[in-house]
Amino acid sequence: MPVVAREQMDVVAGALAPCDLVPREAKLALVEVFGTEAVVAYRPDVRERERRAADGMPPLTRPDLLDLLMSLPLGEPVPADSLSERERRVLKALPKGAAVRRSGTITRRATQPAHIDMAFVLGRSWESAMEKAERFTPFCSRTVVVEGALRRKDDAVLRADFFGIGLLTLQGDSVEVVVPPRPFVRRRHTVAGWKFLEDVHRQLP
Repeated sequence: MPVVAREQMDVVAGALAPCDLVPREAKLALVEVFGTEAVVAYRPDVRERERRAADGMPPLTRPDLLDLLMSLPLGEPVPADSLSERERRVLKALPKGAAVRRSGTITRRATQPAHIDMAFVLGRSWESAMEKAERFTPFCSRTVVVEGALRRKDDAVLRADFFGIGLLTLQGDSVEVVVPPRPFVRRRHTVAGWKFLEDVHRQLP
């Protein structure tokens, strides 16, 4: 791992040590999503990851494939002739391990490979860090970690509180939770949400 990446991981790990922001069993990884680097706190679905590895299944990053899979119940056979013509075309592109075709039926095997508890965006400027953190709004909780004293602290607190973004400051070994992150509430499952998990998952160790 590059030195800068390791430093970012260490900063977030140090910030989490005295705080109760994510589950203790969550792991950390540096990823790049939406053109933004962030340290994510994640919990893998171990069974799904092992199943994918055994099947040699690649990440599912095509929206049309994810849309088809989301329309199928997990682990239950569906008659293939009940699919639309478009769905049958997409079905042919499903990678090995995503579904099983047998005796005129299709059974979905793939499910989401991880749960993302938080995306941490580091920065010296809270303005730019919050702008990047907002890109994760539809998918998980977000927290900005700023090294050093906050400039225009009242403005930073107001914006963080309004958008539900956590705001932490680091000064030496001292960590201050200026604004706690708002818990993420998933209102519905979407193709974009699943694709986000796949984009993150393919970068996890």
